[in-house]
Amino acid sequence: MRIMPFVLLAFAACGPSNAELRTAKTAVYADGSEVFAIAEQAAGDENYKLVADEGHLTFETVPKWYSPEGDLQSAGADNYTTVDNHSVKVSFIVAVTSSGPGQFVVTVTPHTWQYVAGSPQMRELDPNDPYLPTWVTGRADTLSLSIYDRAKGLALKPAGST
Repeated sequence: MRIMPFVLLAFAACGPSNAELRTAKTAVYADGSEVFAIAEQAAGDENYKLVADEGHLTFETVPKWYSPEGDLQSAGADNYTTVDNHSVKVSFIVAVTSSGPGQFVVTVTPHTWQYVAGSPQMRELDPNDPYLPTWVTGRADTLSLSIYDRAKGLALKPAGST
């Protein structure tokens, strides 16, 4: 019985902290093209296929279907995927944008649609939509952290740091 609290504590300590996530989301980089290449590699390593727009330093991952709880709903015969009520189709838009001369930031934005049984069309869920499942944001955060972990050597030091 004494092992159980330790095991729970060990699992709780494995996830990223809010400070780590904030650092990943606010990092400023020196080379946009190099960070873009790193972001493409990170997305591939996270098992996302992507369609890149290299001229604009953006890409979108190929959409995947997930159950309402976040389990991947894989394609079956003839690439047909059976979806449940409130299943979501998720892709991520990754953009490397200029924030000043020689400064670039990376954003990862979920692009999500929800299937609603009986509706003639899917409902698009904005990143701030209260119906957006929290695990979608978690997956976007994981991709942001993955990109930052690979690109932090290109990050510029914040003003006032040594």
